[in-house]
Amino acid sequence: MRQVSLCKVLLILGISAEISTTSAQNVTFSIDTQAERKTISPLIYGYNAYADGTGRAGWANQGGQASLQSLNLRSRRLGGNNMTSYNWENGVSNSGNDWCHSSNAGVSATAGAGNPNSNNGLAYYTPGAALQNFQDQSLVLGTYSLLQLPAAGKLPKDIINLNPPSTCMGSQLWQSTAGPSNVDTARWVNIVNDKPAAAGGLTLTPGLNDGVVYIDEEINFLVQKYGNGASANGVKGYELDNEPDLWHHWTTNSGESGTHANLYPTLTTVTDVLQRNISLAKTVKRMDASAETFGPAISGYLGLFSLWAVWDGSASHQPSDWAQYNVEPYYSNNTGDRYRYNGMAMANAYLAKMNQASQSAGRRLLDVFSFHYYPQASYNATDRVQAARSLWDATYVEPSWITQNGNGFTDGRSLQMLPKLQQAINDFYPGTKLAVTEYDFGGKSDITGAIAQADALGTFGKQGVYLATYFGDAEQYIAAGFKIYRNYDGNKSVFPATSVKAVSSNNSNAAVYAAVDLNDPNVIHVIAINRQSTNVTSSFQLSHPVNLKYAQVWGVSGSSTNITARSGLSNISKNKFSYTLPALSVLHFVLKP
Repeated sequence: MRQVSLCKVLLILGISAEISTTSAQNVTFSIDTQAERKTISPLIYGYNAYADGTGRAGWANQGGQASLQSLNLRSRRLGGNNMTSYNWENGVSNSGNDWCHSSNAGVSATAGAGNPNSNNGLAYYTPGAALQNFQDQSLVLGTYSLLQLPAAGKLPKDIINLNPPSTCMGSQLWQSTAGPSNVDTARWVNIVNDKPAAAGGLTLTPGLNDGVVYIDEEINFLVQKYGNGASANGVKGYELDNEPDLWHHWTTNSGESGTHANLYPTLTTVTDVLQRNISLAKTVKRMDASAETFGPAISGYLGLFSLWAVWDGSASHQPSDWAQYNVEPYYSNNTGDRYRYNGMAMANAYLAKMNQASQSAGRRLLDVFSFHYYPQASYNATDRVQAARSLWDATYVEPSWITQNGNGFTDGRSLQMLPKLQQAINDFYPGTKLAVTEYDFGGKSDITGAIAQADALGTFGKQGVYLATYFGDAEQYIAAGFKIYRNYDGNKSVFPATSVKAVSSNNSNAAVYAAVDLNDPNVIHVIAINRQSTNVTSSFQLSHPVNLKYAQVWGVSGSSTNITARSGLSNISKNKFSYTLPALSVLHFVLKP
């Protein structure tokens, strides 16, 4: 879930900087359809269900079924802070620090399962009601389903007040805080991954007064209803909880100690996160060997650096066992290059330990390394149009605390999140896929939102990301950023699935992505992005086996969130042409012989 401010996890002097807008310049796009060919995973075109922040329930979330279908997306995740505490047996979840540690019907109600039953004791909802709504809707949309499972140790048992008597942050509060889980035991139940034989066989109607929730029973519930991950209707992937770096960290000067300090009452350690992920991954693979596992769903760069770190004004506080992991090979893989991974030693330790556990178990326990990306330099329009470059561009140094000299992170170097994490995978757990299961650049009501979204999607495809799910309201300009790839002409025509070499002569002014369809290899699709507030004259130079004759063009700019047909070309010669890119725009070219 998006961090509102850095103060949640780190109190440190930040940078407030604007990148000056340069005068418009010409830019050259060089495209070679025979070079750097790479399959684009369709799962990068995804979103988080029920995460639009409006409180709209079920299909109404994200603007309704028709709106979602028009996006033509291919993956969908049910996850976030509330899912860390979702009790599948009766539908209760706990909001943690997001909403005064209230145990409520948040997940179930938002998923469209209706209001909780006030006349049936602890049985507020039928088992798995929210999970069923999620999966049923995924099947209608034709998307890959990624479901987050809980691992933090406790789940809420009840909802005290079905008619909220008080308020929290201006909204009605279901109940007062349930208290620390090691004190107020009557309000929490324990997570047990594997149901012991002594407790009986797996059931679809679990008891609500035994003090435990069995995760293998939750998976069994889904497999019995929909089939396993290899079947047409089955849940395809399970994420090993969410943002463990924020569960419970050192209390900041502003009084924050994490998202789930009541549910998880001790300071989080690296060892505990690893053990919980390994144990849960084994349960998933035992119950459904065909399903993919994702983890650790770290909240961002700082979590990948050291799980958590808090500066109190005089000293830095990190997990009590961090010294065990802030060593070689996790630091630089014995190369001596501390920027090999830009300091993301936690990512390396996680991959290495999951690899070791897989070797011991005799099966791969982690299929996909997942993390979240909420850029620290996208809070204004000027920075937002450049922000996606931190995912890959070695020449771009974002104006944030991460890159500031002297803070001990990249020390003035570019962030390059995706190449650095791919290097970590290659070094510590080869064959693992890479996913961004939450991200948001902002700008829903501004053309810069479409620019950042389109730039991110192009980057995900070009960098080989396996799955990416946007977290936020996928409407207005965010929708346009998706549709420019997935429904640019209103007929659900799409950007093809084979990325090819595409280079911009000036990435700060304009970006370019290109792809071909192997079933129609003579046609080239190009996404061109103008980051500038003035028109840019672009020169296209294409190396392609056949001569291209004409181009159809669609695009979005600041005048409207709608993607519209633009002036095409019918006189392309020698696979070269020029085109004026409107100020702050994203264009989709379809080039044909």
